[in-house]
Amino acid sequence: MMFLLKVILAGSLFTSCYDDDVVFIDEVDSLSIDKILEFNFDEDSGSTISESSSGNTFEIQGKAVNRMPGVSGNALFFDGLSNEIDGEVSSSVLPGGDVTVSLWASPRSYPVGTAAMLAMTTEGSETGVMVGLNTYGQVVVQYFIDGSFAETISTQSIPRNRWSHIIVGISPASQSIDIYLNEQSIASNTVPSGSITWPSGSTPFSIGKNTMGESLGQFDIDFYSGALDEITVYSGHATPAVAEFIGDQYGTPGGVEYNLGIDYSGDNNRPIYHPIPDYGWANESYGLIGLDGTYHMFYQKNEVFLGIAQQNWGHFTSTDLVDWEEQEAVLWPTQGWDQAGIWSGDAIILEDGTPAVIYTGVDGSKAAMGSAFSSDNYQTLDKNPNNPLIAAAPAEVDLDFRDPYVFFKDGLYHMIIGSGIAAEGGNVVYYTSEDFEDWNYEGILFQGDINQGQGEFWEMPVLHEFPDGRFILLVQKTPDNTSPAITFYWTGSFENGEFIPEFETPKNLEVVNGFLSPAVTLEDNGRTTAIGIIPDEVTPEFQQQQGYANLFSMPQVWTLSEDGTIIINAHPNINDYRGTQTSFGTISLEPGAENNLDFNGRHFEMQTSINTGNANRFGFILGESETSGEKYKVYYDFNSQEWVVDASDSSTSDLVRRDVRRGAFNLSPGATVDIRVFVDGSVLEVFIDGESHFTGRFFPESADADGVDLFVEGGSASAEVTIYEIEN
Repeated sequence: MMFLLKVILAGSLFTSCYDDDVVFIDEVDSLSIDKILEFNFDEDSGSTISESSSGNTFEIQGKAVNRMPGVSGNALFFDGLSNEIDGEVSSSVLPGGDVTVSLWASPRSYPVGTAAMLAMTTEGSETGVMVGLNTYGQVVVQYFIDGSFAETISTQSIPRNRWSHIIVGISPASQSIDIYLNEQSIASNTVPSGSITWPSGSTPFSIGKNTMGESLGQFDIDFYSGALDEITVYSGHATPAVAEFIGDQYGTPGGVEYNLGIDYSGDNNRPIYHPIPDYGWANESYGLIGLDGTYHMFYQKNEVFLGIAQQNWGHFTSTDLVDWEEQEAVLWPTQGWDQAGIWSGDAIILEDGTPAVIYTGVDGSKAAMGSAFSSDNYQTLDKNPNNPLIAAAPAEVDLDFRDPYVFFKDGLYHMIIGSGIAAEGGNVVYYTSEDFEDWNYEGILFQGDINQGQGEFWEMPVLHEFPDGRFILLVQKTPDNTSPAITFYWTGSFENGEFIPEFETPKNLEVVNGFLSPAVTLEDNGRTTAIGIIPDEVTPEFQQQQGYANLFSMPQVWTLSEDGTIIINAHPNINDYRGTQTSFGTISLEPGAENNLDFNGRHFEMQTSINTGNANRFGFILGESETSGEKYKVYYDFNSQEWVVDASDSSTSDLVRRDVRRGAFNLSPGATVDIRVFVDGSVLEVFIDGESHFTGRFFPESADADGVDLFVEGGSASAEVTIYEIEN
């Protein structure tokens, strides 16, 4: 009876007993906490936040200041790449005894390293406390007691994209640490007796970034990604009663609406009508598929590192294959067989109508294959509890394997996976299944020849059937000492588990190499459509300045010629995004003549019909600057019978590609050629006579690098030109 009375008494005091910043939770036990620091993030504008107890203000660092609705008032969004708030507080106000940290967090992406939500410590100091998240979204608490380091990690992960209340209590007096998630204990551990160690004088702190100096290459990997709100530090220990009391000060938070309003208005190189994530790293596209009037495309994603580490699956949707909307990421590494990253794969609608994917997982030493299923049209994916379905590469290949591609035919699910044999070359291995669960290894479907320049290892394979029953086997050779990554293909037949090519030497997909790893789908109307990656191929320093890396092509329509060549054309839906039209009529082109076009722009389509006359060369100048002399030249050379993409003068930056690339192409002197040139910031796409395609990238630094012109050398020519501004 006395125990029951005590609980009731304590409950009656939860909301009434305050003495300035001292909160008496249970006067019977003299249980109290003393508020020391408080960050509410309730400012409406500006680039600073204030600490309520002292009134001091601190600068918000990073590419953008993004405020958003929070648990109470406003919150701050941290991009995981650049945002942090740092400063100092007097060590005299920090408790040597018990300390409690309370904060609200909504992670968007889990970090590659250990990210801090609040770090009151500094690298090498052997002082302070840090509350953060690790790669799997588990709460990590690092702390120093009497100068000795200790760490406690929760076994439970914090969910992404919704608010969670995290409370950490460290008590050297009771030799305990407790971590609470939404007032429920998720970790408890023993700590040494003694005192929490703080530096003399002042203690540095950081919100949104760890201070332990964790990096990978040149990039820090300890930034927090997501929203933070209501960060409070108390003296006193977070017992269950304290955790309940602190939690009761807040209502039930609403949904999370991230503000990703990153200002790219000063970035003339950023595309506006090519698929590109809001920020961060993007790589290979895959799983391009239509479902209930919506197209889905997945891709290699990393919002917190501009490179390859702890990859997850990004997700785009579109109703027309042109205008894409970024959705939440759908597949993440978890401890176990895919803990080192979720890599490429494919999507398929199973015969019972279930949306599914097959994917590569990496544990840090080897790759394996697993599946996942969706009950909400690919907005989320649930991993198969029986994963991995294929635990390792087959014994007859001595290299890794990855990037499954799957389709259903003749009552079986067929899957090919990229691999290779070191002494022979790249290949694809082949599996079948009746139920998408139990997979049977059927051997090597097709073996390449390393001695014929076909590479040691193949990735991102595609085995796609065209309406006439012919198949293409398309693979990407990984880069080696002799050549970069290249996508090539064979046309042939696929029967009884065997691919028989129509020709021995593969054909390159692109005229000039630069477009890679296309994802291929069959539209409901029978069109074969493909979208691939157009990599930046710039230095990491430049990507860090941009805040993003790589992007995807416009959709292409593929058909097959009689000789097995893939005919590539721009998807007709692109025409729906044409804006202002400027027609130039017939333009006479003479050697040495300049200003043949009165047009400036970086986001447009140019349609040209060029009568090449007796010119030795004809082409385009893009991104031309009068102030810096920057210009990007793309031209055809009749003497060498090749297209040339000359970026040598395209930028004054040493951090971007300024190479010259060439690709063989047969064109008769004097021929008339129809060309569609798409320019979108730093991106170039060229379609030749509705049959061939190549891409390029250019990164001028000058604000006026938007001049557009035509030119010829060695003879005269003429051109009909129409330019459309592209609106999106």
